[in-house]
Amino acid sequence: MNEIVFSGEIPGLFAEETLRKKEYSMPGRHFHDSLELYFLLEGERFFFIEQDTWHIHEGMAVLVNRGQIHKTSAKKDRPEHRRFLLQLEAPVLDRFFSLPNFPSIKDFGEQYWGAAEFSPSDWLLVRDLVNKLKCELENDNPKDSTMALLFGMQLIALFVRTRRQQEIAQRKHTLPSHQVHTGMYQKVHEIALYLQNNSSSPCSLDDIAAHFYISRPYLTRIFKSVTGFTVIEYLTVCRTRKAQLLLADTTLSITEIAARTGFGNITYFEKVFKQLTGLTPRQYRNQQQNPSLSRS
Repeated sequence: MNEIVFSGEIPGLFAEETLRKKEYSMPGRHFHDSLELYFLLEGERFFFIEQDTWHIHEGMAVLVNRGQIHKTSAKKDRPEHRRFLLQLEAPVLDRFFSLPNFPSIKDFGEQYWGAAEFSPSDWLLVRDLVNKLKCELENDNPKDSTMALLFGMQLIALFVRTRRQQEIAQRKHTLPSHQVHTGMYQKVHEIALYLQNNSSSPCSLDDIAAHFYISRPYLTRIFKSVTGFTVIEYLTVCRTRKAQLLLADTTLSITEIAARTGFGNITYFEKVFKQLTGLTPRQYRNQQQNPSLSRS
């Protein structure tokens, strides 16, 4: 049984609470332009982002930066779970991220993505803020969305504080990391890093399997299981991201960028780029050079 317990939104913020009583794994090919803050209210999950996997439980939250590949999957002996999800859009939230001593929305996502575990007192505060946010969003005709946004920002601020504290403690080895570094999760971590670092070069499945001394069927099975992507899909996303950087930051021609990022064929590059970003390479470059053209 999968049940949406709550769903609500205002410009710049979407919230959803879901209760799942049977095994559930997030569908593959999952990434989007919003920041995502995921609170696990009950149960246990595995949460994959980019190349890392966390084992999370009640009292933890995970931040996913814009455009990051991510996937949740069940802990085999405990599939039941309840989660509360916030998706945050940049245009409306930029003004909050301009506060003194607070990172920009871009820096926030880049610095703090990953998992954090709240103290018991902070977790009570998180639950209280979630309930207050839900009450605000349940108003059918809100005159002002400010309170809902403020509750959302308080949740973000709590996450930032907790993440900062835990990073310091982990560097001092006084707090264990919740990242999973065993079995297939560690192997997929190594494979994902390899693909990120070698995406511009020709990479066949046989070459990748041989590099890691594993069989091709095992490679494809564990990578899809953990990430939700096939190896080739993941590689294509890595190439597209590099192309985005080159389009935004250089004057290289689109043909040169297609060659430098491993696509080779410009027709194929343009087709894939639009499938993943919704824009042609030229449209993306124009958007980056003229922010006023950005989509809301």
